[in-house]
Amino acid sequence: MMIPLKFRDDTGHRLSREARRLMPLLRPSLLRWFRKHARELPWRVPPLPVDSFRPPGRRLRRSPYAAWVAEIMLQQTQVITVIPYFEKWMERFPDVIKLANAPEAEVLRFWAGLGYYARARNLQRAAQAIVKAGRYPVSLEAWKALPGIGPYTAGAITSLAQDLPEAIVDGNVIRVFSRVFGLGFIPQDGVKQNQFYWDLARTWAVGVHPGDVNEGLMELGALICTPANPSCHRCPFASNCRARKHKWQDLLPPVKQRARIEAVNGAAVVIAHRGRVLMEMRTQGSFLAGHLMFPLYLGEEQAQRDKDLEKLKETKVIRHSIMNHRYVIRVLQGSRQISSNRNSAHQWVPMGEIEGSLTSSLARNKARALCSVSLHSISGMESATTPAAACT
Repeated sequence: MMIPLKFRDDTGHRLSREARRLMPLLRPSLLRWFRKHARELPWRVPPLPVDSFRPPGRRLRRSPYAAWVAEIMLQQTQVITVIPYFEKWMERFPDVIKLANAPEAEVLRFWAGLGYYARARNLQRAAQAIVKAGRYPVSLEAWKALPGIGPYTAGAITSLAQDLPEAIVDGNVIRVFSRVFGLGFIPQDGVKQNQFYWDLARTWAVGVHPGDVNEGLMELGALICTPANPSCHRCPFASNCRARKHKWQDLLPPVKQRARIEAVNGAAVVIAHRGRVLMEMRTQGSFLAGHLMFPLYLGEEQAQRDKDLEKLKETKVIRHSIMNHRYVIRVLQGSRQISSNRNSAHQWVPMGEIEGSLTSSLARNKARALCSVSLHSISGMESATTPAAACT
């Protein structure tokens, strides 16, 4: 019985020969399929007629800025989720200059809901570097030198926008390659396996229209060669696909065991006084660094303050998952004394402005939790403002 190909030291050499043999058949088929079936997405737009950052004499397939922003947003996030965020972002920051000069707090606010806020900060830092240089980078290595841009993102920008023959390897590309060539291994299995996939992708990128080839492979994986129930009868590679021939679609690519979920317990303290609520700016290196937040105690920090926190009334429990962490946060009613020993920068925010001042979705969840309890019971409150009105 045939089984998917396992990785050996000669695997790259053997499959490189097969890839070169099939390339004249597969590449044109992919390009025809992509140009007929590509989705209309807001970042798939041509560049502006006048672009002060356009490299002299360089043909641009589309806006490098739009391609870059989209690729960063699409990390760990589905296309359908990204579209409205992308459109709002481009309305507020339509070009690299607007992004470079914007206040960081505003950048984070427009990123709110996408998570992984370091991505937004890196976007702005890279934009500032581009504005300082006076032009976009013109090579893969130059893009990779910018904050937050790795091999995948650099390959995407250079091929999709600048039409350079650079490779892209994402989950969709891995799935297409694994099934077409019958590969029983994935890049996550090791350094050599990862290098093999990138080398294979580079053979596809060489030639005319590298951006269309790369985007076509990703689109094929997203629409046809899906993780479950692939539409093999609609695939341009159907007659040359090992997985289809041997009915390996459900076996390939092999599934890597998920990382264990780590539970993190904590407490957020709501401290109200004279119509205002105490907030803190989270310090660098901490969870939600750089975000305005209710006084928050996580893990060891919570354990150290347990004697103080156990005296406070619990009003709600918030559960929030981020990557491999599941946060369980108790919302407590506190007093001004509970924060006296903390080092974070504090400020008092009027009740009616709470949600508008928060950039992280976790913080906004806590604000809504505050709105679900009676403000009469919070220490120091003078008015009988209803909770719902206070946070709208």
